[in-house]
Amino acid sequence: MSKQVFINYWIGQEPTGPGQSPTLNQMPAYVDIVPLAFVGIDDNHELDFGFLTQQNSADTIKGWVKDVQANGTKVLFSILSDKFTSIPDKDIDAFAKNVKKHVDDWGVDGVDIDFEPPSPNDNVLKVLHALKTTLGPDATFTTPIYSPWQWFPKDFVQSFASYMDYVTTMDYTPYPGFQVTIDNFNAYADLIGSTDKLVIGVSCMEPPNNFTPIDDVIKFSQWEPNGGQKGGMMLYTFSYDITSRPGGGTGLPNGAFTKAIHDNLPTSGAMKSGLKTDEVY
Repeated sequence: MSKQVFINYWIGQEPTGPGQSPTLNQMPAYVDIVPLAFVGIDDNHELDFGFLTQQNSADTIKGWVKDVQANGTKVLFSILSDKFTSIPDKDIDAFAKNVKKHVDDWGVDGVDIDFEPPSPNDNVLKVLHALKTTLGPDATFTTPIYSPWQWFPKDFVQSFASYMDYVTTMDYTPYPGFQVTIDNFNAYADLIGSTDKLVIGVSCMEPPNNFTPIDDVIKFSQWEPNGGQKGGMMLYTFSYDITSRPGGGTGLPNGAFTKAIHDNLPTSGAMKSGLKTDEVY
């Protein structure tokens, strides 16, 4: 069995520190990929870091990026926008170069393309091609998808997914239940043409609706598709994985969702040597 990946988002809108959400550098070393949520695209088609830096400065987060990477974890910009479709052809290369400039400045390992609301628009494929070419072969690419993607043309979804190292499911707002999530996974796998790059996404966001019960999180972590293997698990988000927070909180010990995935995901990042896994933070 090949290694399954653990992707865990960290979001910049949450206050951090004692009694609040964890700082980025508290991310456990067994997490493989951390998308930084969120980076936007402004009207000039340049990256906007206003959301990500709401609670902590860019320099502070950059320092934490280095701390996390020292554990062998990759850190990505999560670029949340629907403007991938509206970048004019003549500006696509300039957009890719702007992304590369910020990737180099922050020292991150790639990008997470959170294309919302999505549409089967070929312009986004041109943008992805430019980003892959400009960022280079070592850059990591991930993307979350959710139910509308099931109705897009198969050739578009396959082309979109071909640029990605991992595709994560995002069917948890509201949470449809265990079996529907599995059915969605199988539908996406049919569209993409494989299961081993498809990652099951779960949420500890806002109980009881936009929230995956932890018993189901454990079942998803252990579950494997017939005749294949899933790509791993994704949690949205480490920043919400705390006992109590305004408008949410899991009601469980801090880091309970993160630890549950780690403890139940086959061949996960926990295989890194010398890690202490009794506590998250």
